[in-house]
Amino acid sequence: MLNTLKAAALIALTAASPALAEWPDRPISLIIGFGPGGQSDLLGRALASVMTEELGVPVNVVNRPGAAGGAALAGLRAMPADGYNIMLNPSQTITLTPALMAQVPFSIDDFAYAGMITSFDIALVAPTSAPFDDYAGMVAYAREHPGILYAALSATTRVFATEIARANDIDIEVLPVDGGPGMINAILGEQALLAYSGGVHHRYPEQMKVIAALTSERNIGSPDVPTINELGLPIGMDMQTVLIAPAGTPEDVIARLEATLAAAAENPGFAEVAESMSAPIQFRTAAEATAEMHRQLAANLAIMQAAGIEPQ
Repeated sequence: MLNTLKAAALIALTAASPALAEWPDRPISLIIGFGPGGQSDLLGRALASVMTEELGVPVNVVNRPGAAGGAALAGLRAMPADGYNIMLNPSQTITLTPALMAQVPFSIDDFAYAGMITSFDIALVAPTSAPFDDYAGMVAYAREHPGILYAALSATTRVFATEIARANDIDIEVLPVDGGPGMINAILGEQALLAYSGGVHHRYPEQMKVIAALTSERNIGSPDVPTINELGLPIGMDMQTVLIAPAGTPEDVIARLEATLAAAAENPGFAEVAESMSAPIQFRTAAEATAEMHRQLAANLAIMQAAGIEPQ
């Protein structure tokens, strides 16, 4: 199917106008809304390598960390819709942030979606030295030791600690960290006993353990660990990496970006990077990605409303 999609996209491009056929004729910036070293950054660099081969121009990774990609998305929104500034980011920055923040500097319709490439093994993790091994043990420990620290990347990741604490009548304090590297440092340095991880914890199997999957289905990398939904708290949320461009980007440019994602999904080098983080490759076309973004937004808003969480 992926070969068919790629071939169809290339056939369409041969019929493009002369001006469009020149795209791209200069380097492309692939923006990552997180610092170097985390899962989004590593996947982005692997994707940029494939895109450089497929498009014939340099695709340069640009790290613009802040607000789990929110700062970079706000900047992307104002950039020209010409295909030269694109972004790879977790879908939740767009599909969960509006449920938590009353004022968001972008909306789901500010962007065009060229496709999705991987899913995230979102999990609640702890250092292997933590004095508990599962969710029930964590809750019991937190009852006797109020104020245990939870490393969170942003407001969108803090909600899990807030809801776990509320549901179990325990006290969990949030330790703000800067992206995946900040979470890694907080857990490996034992500054925090809990953390939100988008999957990078799989690179540290001897130093981190999974307490609960924070998705609606069990994680690929830790299939024996129950989901938060199975544990009685229905707040599991799914997340994919999505390739984003400013709204108004020409459809033929989006089609060619979609074709590069299809190529990456079959590329052994990209697969190796994704597998190292237990990030399953699940390619979706531009149309499928757009529909999934709107589905996730509606589902996440419903979860937050059911939990009584109002945008602040």
